Amino acid sequence: MSFFTIEEFYNKYSQEVEQWQIETACEMIYSQVGLRYRDLTWDATSCPTAIKNASMEQLRFMLEYDIPCLDNRGEIKAGAMVSNLISDISNNSLRILGNAGYLYRGNPLNQNMGMNLPFGD
Repeated sequence: MSFFTIEEFYNKYSQEVEQWQIETACEMIYSQVGLRYRDLTWDATSCPTAIKNASMEQLRFMLEYDIPCLDNRGEIKAGAMVSNLISDISNNSLRILGNAGYLYRGNPLNQNMGMNLPFGD
């Protein structure tokens, strides 16, 4: 799963990075996306812009801090969501996801977890 390419990251952040770090950053962001919005077929050309931008921001954060568990600045606000947060996910990434309506946290449980499971016909 790779939501952006090295070239796209270079264009935005102008830093060197390896493919495995892109994979790691994308997986971290994917884990934050509400279940109803997740799509395993997303790639660098098909994922929504907010997911792409949040993934690139997450990688920038990981490179800047080296160990990505330092993003503990406290309160995060994204749309109507307000939460105290200590996380290895960048607050800026979560804001991107939250403001675009993808964030797992802050949505009603049935919006995130409610899957339509057909029983019978």
